[in-house]
Amino acid sequence: MNMYEWNNYIYELQQIAYRQGEQISVLEAKVDQLERQLQENKSSSIDKIEYHFDQLKIERLDGTLHIGLSPNELANIDDLSIPKPKIHKHATQNLTTQKLTPALNQFVNNQGPDMIRSLSEKYNLPIDRKLEGDVIHDILGQIPGRISFYEKEAREKHQITNQQQLENFVSDHIKKEIYHSLERFVEKTKDQKGEAE
Repeated sequence: MNMYEWNNYIYELQQIAYRQGEQISVLEAKVDQLERQLQENKSSSIDKIEYHFDQLKIERLDGTLHIGLSPNELANIDDLSIPKPKIHKHATQNLTTQKLTPALNQFVNNQGPDMIRSLSEKYNLPIDRKLEGDVIHDILGQIPGRISFYEKEAREKHQITNQQQLENFVSDHIKKEIYHSLERFVEKTKDQKGEAE
């Protein structure tokens, strides 16, 4: 290599080092910005989400599905049919219930039958269309009460005040609760069928 080639080679190395230095500076700035955003969002983030599935119990008597009752409450109920909701003439639903009820009803109507059929196959338990319809109907009747339950939990236990975060929290919990409840319902139905045989 002659002197000209060496100078050219060193110049190229310096240019590469310079460009890498600039890229490192840009990346450091981005990391600092992300760390600041993370610190700012930390106060409004949800640190811990708990699913209290021990609070719900599904029992089947003549095709009735119960969501949101504890084992103790179930033990003290003589008639396990779905209680008729108390309707107050002047009662108004809160904003969260008004916004989430139609979407969750649609979720149950669209996804519920598929969930039931999938669980039916998983547990090798045939479920007829009438029972499937009864189960879906029972779940739909319990949606407003479960919205109120999880909204209270979001506000009191997790201090969620942002409406969108609140709706996401409530909706996610109810969807998970529905699947978990259906699974326990199918398991229990299979156990009862096995005992009867």
